Parts: sequence; structure tokens; C-alpha cells
Amino acid sequence: MNHAEARTIALALPGAEEADHGGKPSFRVNGKIFVIIQADGRTLTVKTTKEERALLASAEPQTYGVPEGFAHLSYMHIQLKTAEDEQVRNLIEAAWGLVAPKKTVKAYFCGGANA
Repeated sequence: MNHAEARTIALALPGAEEADHGGKPSFRVNGKIFVIIQADGRTLTVKTTKEERALLASAEPQTYGVPEGFAHLSYMHIQLKTAEDEQVRNLIEAAWGLVAPKKTVKAYFCGGANA
């Protein structure tokens, strides 16, 4: 997957909007960030849970990691070159689900993408 594909996935989610975040594209719902494309164009920063971040970072440290200075926040880096496309898609959707309104999340995951 590349950053353009990640952008397409993020923007296809209900209520998602793209906005600048320190010169980098970020994707938000109601102003809450769920994905940032890093300046290198090869790294995504996604919202996650600390538990999932710890699990993925320990299992695949070449692909998943804790952004410097983010130890206290629930975000992780994904290296697009080594990540599986379906896993990236799932992590973007999960990140969106952490910030989107609960009713919208339920409709998306239980009623389909057009709900």
C-alpha cells in the first residue's frame, strides 16, 4: 500500500475530512485525528489502543512502532512498505472507529459502509 491508497481509504469513511497537521495531511472526524501521513510518505501514524500498539510493535517491530514522544498517547506508526494492505485498511478503519460518533461507527460496522 502507498500513502495515496491510505488517503483514499481514510476519506471513504463516514464524516472523514482531510486537514493539515503541521505540514502533513491528517484525517479527522469532528476535528479528532485518526490518521496522519508522515512527511516521508511511507509512514502512517494511526490512532489505536495502547494494548493493540504494544501487541503489534512487539510482534512486528519492523512494521509497527511507537512514535517518538507518543508513549503516553494511543498512536502508532505503520511502515507501509512492510505492512500488509488488509491490515493497514483494518487499522485505518479501527482508528476511525475510535474517534467517530458511536452511532456512525455502529452503522458502518454493523449495517455496511453505506449505512
